[in-house]
Amino acid sequence: MDQAPHRVTIREVAAHAGLSISTVSRALTGSRAVLPELVRRAQDSASELGYRADTVGRSLRTQRTGTFGLVVPDLTNPFFPALVQALEHAARSRGLSILIADTGNDPEVETAAMNTLLDRRVDALLVSPVDLEASREGLISAATTVPVLQIDRVIDEGIPFVRVDQEAPVKALVERMIATGRRHLAFIGQDPRIATSREREVAFAQAMSERFAGGPLRSVTGGTSPQSGRAAAETLLSRWPETDGVVCANDLIAVGVLEHVRARLAGRRIAVSGFDDTLMAQVLELTSVRQPVQQLADLAIAAAAHPDRSTLLATRAVVASEVVFRRSTD
Repeated sequence: MDQAPHRVTIREVAAHAGLSISTVSRALTGSRAVLPELVRRAQDSASELGYRADTVGRSLRTQRTGTFGLVVPDLTNPFFPALVQALEHAARSRGLSILIADTGNDPEVETAAMNTLLDRRVDALLVSPVDLEASREGLISAATTVPVLQIDRVIDEGIPFVRVDQEAPVKALVERMIATGRRHLAFIGQDPRIATSREREVAFAQAMSERFAGGPLRSVTGGTSPQSGRAAAETLLSRWPETDGVVCANDLIAVGVLEHVRARLAGRRIAVSGFDDTLMAQVLELTSVRQPVQQLADLAIAAAAHPDRSTLLATRAVVASEVVFRRSTD
């Protein structure tokens, strides 16, 4: 009969490294400062012997699993894969891990995903909510069980968050288009139930009101695809044919608007801008707003990983983005 595989213990690692068990434990977990040469000895012995930490036992002792749950609305939106990658990198650098759920823009799936992650006993939930209203109940309920941090999209300021300032870049886009001679600007948003899209539309309306008091608010709803951008551009320009500048809620919409303008309105000098500064924006020379994705991730993971959970509960962070001006708004 085959023998059961032997699990290497921390006692064996300590003996192999010629160190005490407590020193090896501290060296491998980073719980307290240990001299670099001792850390290397402990890590080398652990690697040579094939030692794997007993994370279950550790979680029972500390009541923490070293794992966070991440709930995002749509991984087909180019912004979210970038955010997921940045969060995983930030977590990994701290020896932590992330369980990811994509909700497909469905609030019911979102609530079910949060409950599943809670069953996995995650230390905290990082959530970018799907819907301004429909996501609220599930988010509040989850927050009674573990710390919850809203990331990027914020629907309840009573729950901790890390977000991007949406107002300043929209105002900068409006000002640039006006400075280049445009006067009849419009906004194409996503679903108005999406928090960031709504914030961008409100910022656009405010910026236009400040510059053109009493003027019409030219605004239509797009989606999250170039096809929806083309359809929205057609609606917009048939309703307000004088439009000479379009601020879009994301790069996918903006790509569709550019396609429509170039195919149907050759010669018209219409400025177009997007959001998220995706690869498409860079290739098509589209003016876009570059979101501070790594900064968002670093702040979120630092708050979620802080040993004092009151730090996470007090987190209300707003970070700035950068407008990258390109040929589409010249």
